[in-house]
Amino acid sequence: MYKRPLRVLLRFLQKIYYWILIRSFPLYQPVYRGGKLDKTGDRACLDRWQTIKKEIIAFKAQSVLDLGCAEGFYVLAAAKEMNCVALGVDSNTQRIMVAQNQLTLEKINSAGYLTAVVDGKLLDKMPRFDLVIFMSVLHHIMYSQGENYCRKILQKLRPKIGSAMIFEMGQSNEHRQNWSQKLPNMGGDPHGWIRQFLLSCGFSSVTKIGESDSHKGEQKRAIFRAEP
Repeated sequence: MYKRPLRVLLRFLQKIYYWILIRSFPLYQPVYRGGKLDKTGDRACLDRWQTIKKEIIAFKAQSVLDLGCAEGFYVLAAAKEMNCVALGVDSNTQRIMVAQNQLTLEKINSAGYLTAVVDGKLLDKMPRFDLVIFMSVLHHIMYSQGENYCRKILQKLRPKIGSAMIFEMGQSNEHRQNWSQKLPNMGGDPHGWIRQFLLSCGFSSVTKIGESDSHKGEQKRAIFRAEP
């Protein structure tokens, strides 16, 4: 007789915890709350989602992997809007906690999250996904581990991609960012440099499908579709 009141209490406590959690640190992505999308976040992800959504439709993707998923917006949207099986991976436990709470509070099915560093060991164990999202992550790996290390990461990732990867990364001309000095010099055409880098990793086709503002709006980053 106490099961239903207990469930109601636990859900109420989870809502309070989630409310405190999303206010405890700056959010990177929009989050769902009370059935609605709270667009507050450090990045404007809605335009990017429209680009990703078009590719999901074009390739009739049934499974989606988001590497560096942050608060999990693309994973949630893929599951909620496109009925995909979606998995997000991120090493930041706070952001994963936000993502996990959204799953249960919003009752979104066919989605999940994994707390892990994106590296070769992880990719060796991953199954294949129709569509892989790999956005705003690789430049962080590149300035700390180097260009060749990143090439090996992408070479390991490529066999895990069924149809396409949606890719975007920071550029060396983002001078307001301290890490830009640690990236390889991409010259006067960073978009072209990144495209050639992806091709050097063995991708059969790399197509620019859009642009998005960089973190502080200094430059336009290219969004690519890379096919294995």
